Amino acid sequence: MSRRFDFNRRQFFPNPIDLGPEGEQVFLLLFGTGIRGRAALANVAVTIGVVNSVNAPVSFAGAQGGFVGLDQVNALLPRALIGRGEVDLVLTADGKPSNAVRISIR
Repeated sequence: MSRRFDFNRRQFFPNPIDLGPEGEQVFLLLFGTGIRGRAALANVAVTIGVVNSVNAPVSFAGAQGGFVGLDQVNALLPRALIGRGEVDLVLTADGKPSNAVRISIR
């Protein structure tokens, strides 16, 4: 995810993710550690938003393959997120939540 710097506020903001036209699928790739040790893929969840939260279906959670110790999660961004703007995302593996990450949806 790329970010832009607002020179007036002296702060970085996430660039909005465009989910494209109807029928397109957009996957968000997340990277971290300790995810490959989960008991089952069904135990990995991506929750987006605090109010009216949406679950993003996870299609893969395991070793990244190119970097030793790095894990990857592929999550489909639901079209219900269109127009939400900045929202928090939390990845949970075997009941252990990550820190919230802020993303922006166009």
